[in-house]
Amino acid sequence: MNKGDIFDCLPKGPDPTFHLVHRSPSWDHFAVDAPSRGDEHFSVSGELLSGSGPAGDHGGHFHDWQFLTVLVRETGSFIGYQHFGIPPYLPAQFSLFELELHDPATWRAVGDRPSVTVDLHVRPSGVLDSSPHRLEITGTVLLNDLPGARIRAALGFLVPMPVHAPDPPGPTVAVRPSEVGRVSQETVLLGTPVLSAYGRLTSPVLIPRDLPGLGAAPNGSVPDLALTEVVRQASLLCARLTCGLHPQRSTTTALSVRRRGSMIAGAALDCTAVPGRLGVDEHGYPRVPMVLTIHQNGRAVVEATSEVHQDF
Repeated sequence: MNKGDIFDCLPKGPDPTFHLVHRSPSWDHFAVDAPSRGDEHFSVSGELLSGSGPAGDHGGHFHDWQFLTVLVRETGSFIGYQHFGIPPYLPAQFSLFELELHDPATWRAVGDRPSVTVDLHVRPSGVLDSSPHRLEITGTVLLNDLPGARIRAALGFLVPMPVHAPDPPGPTVAVRPSEVGRVSQETVLLGTPVLSAYGRLTSPVLIPRDLPGLGAAPNGSVPDLALTEVVRQASLLCARLTCGLHPQRSTTTALSVRRRGSMIAGAALDCTAVPGRLGVDEHGYPRVPMVLTIHQNGRAVVEATSEVHQDF
């Protein structure tokens, strides 16, 4: 079943439209106009513009994979509301997002408009009041018809709980865009870091107020895209300062981000990154693993791992 164009998978502007096709293994529930209660399959396809993405313009050797964060979240929420009967007043939020790039060479920015196909397998879980409140999503990504990445995500649909607002953050100076693989200063989400003698990097997190996709009003929920972007930027910054890797020639080839608690914008957030041992892959390219944590009000609210890969 062709479900048409998805206009909101990427930010407004010159970005291409992605097209969603439903490939259901069973059409029985459509005959009685009932929500699906089993696994469903979808395919999303389109073209990717080089040098731009939902988290801001970027330069360097690699395409920005952040469009997948938005695509999976927006497509997953659409599927939840339209196909599984989840009430539309329940906001969607990742509790888990994992991304593994296969061959980094596939993601080199050598073309202006690479074709993208994302095949998604969606399974409902956490049934409450006869409708699921959680979707388990796995997917594969083809870039120019070549295997590009594997995706795994858990998308929750729950009533937000009130959170006591911690103290607001103090003044800080953002790092330069080139240090985190961005072009515009407004898309930098990290302040001046502190680096310990053991290589542990701690940096204040800067959540903008009005920037589409990355911003949030004070006391609002921190967007999923902002969290994955903080982890991506902190990984590149830590790899540069501790291992000498160049952000413009680097990308994160493995990423796992897991929410551990509630957090709000407009209050102090800090991100800590601890690098592992610098090594090389089978092609001789340098890479380094990272363990990252985002804290607010003395609590770990996000735990993440990543691996930074540098091109020659």
